[in-house]
Amino acid sequence: MDYETVDGSQFSLREIWSEDGGTPQSQGTLITALIDGNAYVGKSSERSDDMDDADVLQYLEPIPAENIFPLMPEDVTGAPPFDALKHYLKAPQFTYDDRAPGHTFVADCLLHEASVLERFKKDPHPNIVTYYGCVVRDKRITHLMLKRYPRTLPELEQTGLSDIERQVLRAQIEDGIRHLHSLGLAHNDINPGTVAEYCVESIVREHFADLTSDNVCIDADGRAVIVDFDSCLPFGEPLMKGGPRAESDRTPLSDPESDFKGLRDIECFLHLDVTGLDGQRKDSPLPQAVAGSSQ
Repeated sequence: MDYETVDGSQFSLREIWSEDGGTPQSQGTLITALIDGNAYVGKSSERSDDMDDADVLQYLEPIPAENIFPLMPEDVTGAPPFDALKHYLKAPQFTYDDRAPGHTFVADCLLHEASVLERFKKDPHPNIVTYYGCVVRDKRITHLMLKRYPRTLPELEQTGLSDIERQVLRAQIEDGIRHLHSLGLAHNDINPGTVAEYCVESIVREHFADLTSDNVCIDADGRAVIVDFDSCLPFGEPLMKGGPRAESDRTPLSDPESDFKGLRDIECFLHLDVTGLDGQRKDSPLPQAVAGSSQ
């Protein structure tokens, strides 16, 4: 069970299960929370459905700040004042195990994503997420401030799209991928099956919004925008998180082909009969109006 507030606070409750004797048995609940820029974890013997807010809060204990929030480098942009209608605050994702002293993997990932977004600030593209800067507390990055988009690709798809509209969206996503690759970067997690909460709708939901994740949002002009760059790396570098599963014990590497595969998955999601970025399309070339749609 995951919840998020528009100011960047988050709560996550994960039940622990065992299968001793072949029957699943609840072993309690692991809790993570990000409140007012501070990270907490907790563990309860109760099931998540049996706990109210007061129960959850009593189990929380702080995590060392250095585990979750990296120090703000001098060359990273500070965020402007927050506007809930315009901005989405992306918070670091952490688990109960990240409480251990010296375990800085989450902070390293957040700093890495900030550095990637800084690159996009210098080389922007209409099909890549708009980044405003980093939210800082006590000299540490607590959130990434991004543009808030009206809806996600799956939400738009549910409204009913014409064939030409589907082709336009696919072409825009390809344009964003090609821009990434021109910078020597691969996203490594392009897919239609996850849905990101960069959406205005989350503001009006009462109290909390269910957390989901997505890599393609839709801006106010109906244009596809690629988001979520915590797996984005230069070609050939070992992945920090996410990305395609390795077929062996070797660490998977950042690979532009993974983005090609992701685009093909999106084509299937959009019910398009094309093959992706390898240039071998099964159908005829896109109409001129589509091919140039994202420029």
